[in-house]
Amino acid sequence: MIEKTEAEIIQNWKASQEPLVSCCCITYNHEKFISQAIDGMLMQETTFPFEIIIHDDASTDGTADIIRKYAEKYPHIIRTILQKENQYSQKKNIMAIPIELAKGKYVATLEGDDYWIDPFKLQKQVDFLEKNSDYVCCYHNSMVVDSNNNVIRDSLIGNPKDYSKKEMLATSTDITTHSVVFRNIIVYPNHLMEIPFADMARWHLMGFHGKAKYLDNIEKAAYRVHDNGVWSQLDNYSKIDKTILSKLMLKKNLLKHHLSTESIDDNINQYITRILTQALSKKEFSTYKKTIANIIKNRDLSFPRIIGLHLMEIVNRIIRKIRNILKIS
Repeated sequence: MIEKTEAEIIQNWKASQEPLVSCCCITYNHEKFISQAIDGMLMQETTFPFEIIIHDDASTDGTADIIRKYAEKYPHIIRTILQKENQYSQKKNIMAIPIELAKGKYVATLEGDDYWIDPFKLQKQVDFLEKNSDYVCCYHNSMVVDSNNNVIRDSLIGNPKDYSKKEMLATSTDITTHSVVFRNIIVYPNHLMEIPFADMARWHLMGFHGKAKYLDNIEKAAYRVHDNGVWSQLDNYSKIDKTILSKLMLKKNLLKHHLSTESIDDNINQYITRILTQALSKKEFSTYKKTIANIIKNRDLSFPRIIGLHLMEIVNRIIRKIRNILKIS
C-alpha cells in the first residue's frame, strides 16, 4: 500500500466540491495485483480533485478485503462497489456500473490487474482535453508485463495514432482500457449492455461525440498478461467469435441511428480476412474451419466479399514469396 496519506494526496487540489476525474476500476480475483493498480491511481499528482471508484465483481479470493483496507485509509477519495453476485457471468457490462456512478467531468478506466506508472498521467490528459473540445478522449501507449512485472513486450500498440470520428464509430482503433481518459458523456443504450467487448462499445459510442488523440508524452502503463485473465482464458476461436459478434452489434447500432455502415463493414471484412489468412499460415485448421462456418451461417456477414478478400490476400502472399525467391536466386 502506498505510503502517502489522504491529506498529502489532496494538498495540491484546487477547491472544488466535485472531482474533475473519476477513476473507474473493475476487478475480479486480482488479489495479487489490485494493490499495484490502486497505488497507481493514488500516486497521481494533480491540481484538481479526483475520485476512485472500485467495482469488485464478487471475487472469491482476498481482493475485496484489500479494497476495504484502502477505502478505510482514503475515505474521501475511494468509493467501493462490492458485488455479492458475479455480474460478468450474467453478461452484464461490468465497466458501465462504476461509470454510471462517476461524478467527474472526465473518466479514466483501469482493470485490477493492470497499473499506471506515470504520476502525471491524469494531469497531462485532462490538460489536453480541457484545451481541445473537438476530442472526446485521449490515450497513450503501454507495455505488456507478466504476473511478476517482467516486460514481455515493450509496446502494446503497433501503430499509435489519432482517430477520426469515422474510425471511432467503425471501431478501427487500438485504444486501451487502462490508457484512456474520456469525457463523461457516454450513455450505454440497453441493446449494447450485453455486448461481449464493452471496450469496443465505448470507443464506438465516443465516435458520436468527437475524435481521439494519441499522447506520446506519458510514460507507458502496464497491461498484464496472466493465466487467470478473462481474455487469456479464451481459446482463439472464442476471441474471434466474440469480436465478430461485438462488431455486428455496433453495426446494428449505426443502423438505428440511420448512419452509413460502410466503414464498419469494411472493418469487419478486413478483420475476418486477416484472421483466416493467419489461421491458414499457422496451420490452425480448427480455427479456420470454425470461422468459415460462422461466415456461412451468419446472414449479417458477406461471405462472397470476405472469401474474395481472403483469396486475394493468399495470392498476394504467394506473389511476395516468389519475388523473394527470385531476388535470392
